[in-house]
Amino acid sequence: MSIVIVGAGSVGLLLGSYLAESGIDVTMFVRREEQEKIIGQEGIRRLNEDGTESVFHVDVTTDIRKLTGSQLLIIAVKYADLHGILEILIQEGIKSPLLFIQNGIGHLAVVEETDFLHIAFATVEHGALKIDDRTVRHNGVGALTIGEGFGDAKKFDLVEKANSKRFPVVRHVDAEHILMRKVMINCMINPLTAILDVKNGELLTNDSCYTLFKSLHGELMVAFPEMAPVLSLESVEAVCRRTANNTSSMLSDRLAGRPMEIETIVTAVIRKAQAVNKKVPLLMTCEKMLYAINEKGEVR
Repeated sequence: MSIVIVGAGSVGLLLGSYLAESGIDVTMFVRREEQEKIIGQEGIRRLNEDGTESVFHVDVTTDIRKLTGSQLLIIAVKYADLHGILEILIQEGIKSPLLFIQNGIGHLAVVEETDFLHIAFATVEHGALKIDDRTVRHNGVGALTIGEGFGDAKKFDLVEKANSKRFPVVRHVDAEHILMRKVMINCMINPLTAILDVKNGELLTNDSCYTLFKSLHGELMVAFPEMAPVLSLESVEAVCRRTANNTSSMLSDRLAGRPMEIETIVTAVIRKAQAVNKKVPLLMTCEKMLYAINEKGEVR
């Protein structure tokens, strides 16, 4: 039983540690030889919520050709890197089932245009912080939710072997539904943290941040009332608490001077609202501020 994880950021390292802990043979596909060397020599180091740490030895490679025999590929890269990964998989004739984990919803249309036979999409709501090339801190327990895409859903059963109290694995019949839920959570957290330069938890503890946070939630629930049953204010607050010490992906990108993932998260939701003639003025203001920061492009 083997799973390849493409991408060794915070999510990739966290997934790799729990899958390996469950007895699954895990291979990490990374781009840099430095990361390949340290993971290969020392394994994935996970700092647990209770203060303990665990180390899991996995295979690691920078050679895409070594992925051909895997039962399942988990694609855990940013949207900007997705097209390049798909092109490589197609060129190498890799036909393994693919499980996609990205922050936004832009990848849904991209993936559906490919010829892969077995596809699923997943969201991750754990608190995870990458410390270095082999170390991830598990800050808060959430869930890995797998939404069925197309092809044989049983091809993804292997991931459920890792299901545990600290790493719940949940299945859902509607991939687009779970992706919309996650991207809307991201819309309530990522833009504000990136613009205001605060960690996730400060959206709840800073009164001004919390006012903006509540306003974004209310605006999105008016625009997408069908999501209200699964996106109460309390449920999104719970995500902030689980990831209180996290620096959101958008803020991490801003601090590093990298382009933030705006189009596939914020812009995509704005377009969906406009398609049903709903207005989201606060989110649109955040979008313009984020694009302005991107254009400035300074490392802070």
